Amino acid sequence: MPASGRILNLLLASRVVSADEAAALVPPGANIGMSGFTGAGYPKAVPQALARRIGEAQARGEGFRIGLWTGASTGPELDGALAAVDGIEMRLPFQSDPTLRKLINSGRMHFTDMHLSHVA
Repeated sequence: MPASGRILNLLLASRVVSADEAAALVPPGANIGMSGFTGAGYPKAVPQALARRIGEAQARGEGFRIGLWTGASTGPELDGALAAVDGIEMRLPFQSDPTLRKLINSGRMHFTDMHLSHVA
């Protein structure tokens, strides 16, 4: 069942969009907050759509990177996809992706390693 079929409020149901449509709403330089806490708790479709969009923009020579804040650990569909296109300018508070770690260690990406409770 599509998500819109589970939403009983018709106004809210009318606002459900595809992952590509959601990714199109994100401007370059935005700070994005996404859920995260193991594989079951982080988004997968929208970050991959955003990574495609960022990759396309960069292929045209347009700079496009974002700041990314998550609740905790995520996975390859989020951190990995965005790191693969060098789409993250700043990341906090936690990461575990090897591609992301290489960008952080090379100085290409800013990373703030802080306890999750301090991010509020």
